[in-house]
Amino acid sequence: MAENEKPLTPVHPSGLELVYLYACPNCGREVPLIAPTQPSMARCDACSTRFPIVPVDDKSVRYIKTMTASGKAGIDPDFL
Repeated sequence: MAENEKPLTPVHPSGLELVYLYACPNCGREVPLIAPTQPSMARCDACSTRFPIVPVDDKSVRYIKTMTASGKAGIDPDFL
């Protein structure tokens, strides 16, 4: 580090997203998707197969985000 550079201050998370894993029906690779709340098609990044996915419950996703204060509870041990 150069003499005139100040150290970087760590940055806190600004939010939270839930990642769900869907197994590709062709090759079995787990495809990560960020909380898909609508029926849609996913594409496997390994074999390029497109397949329909079952959406997750939007109320459950919002509940988890609310209970963790959008991720703040993950970095603060005294959150509760």
